[in-house]
Amino acid sequence: MPGPVAQAEAVAATGLRGDRYFSPALGRDPARQVTLIAREVLEEVARDHHIDLRDGRHRRQLVVEGVPLNALVGQEFRVGEVRLRGVELCEPCRRMARLSGEKGAIKAFVHRGGLNAEILVGGTLNPGASVVPTPPMQGKLPL
Repeated sequence: MPGPVAQAEAVAATGLRGDRYFSPALGRDPARQVTLIAREVLEEVARDHHIDLRDGRHRRQLVVEGVPLNALVGQEFRVGEVRLRGVELCEPCRRMARLSGEKGAIKAFVHRGGLNAEILVGGTLNPGASVVPTPPMQGKLPL
């Protein structure tokens, strides 16, 4: 499992370059282009359920802090220069539970497993970038 990276390139309507599902030729389901999870949730699950996935076994691509991810479903927001739209909650799945080796992981992360987002405008993602809600874009997306 790859660890943290110094930066990542987000490609509009596709995903994160280098991700195992990245394929510009095929495009990606908008709900699967990038996934986010809150550091606070990882801390709470480790403390309250004794399930520690802070090493990346949560399978989300971006870990954010101080961001109410559930409130971003249907909303546009920026992570640094990258513009995203929250599509749906990223509920825990059997694959995550199996790969993590934690039997109680699904129950511990229900309704707080993160956010699936669509990349509207690509760019570089850097650690420490601010997450900022933005008004909806007008007109067509840039090509």
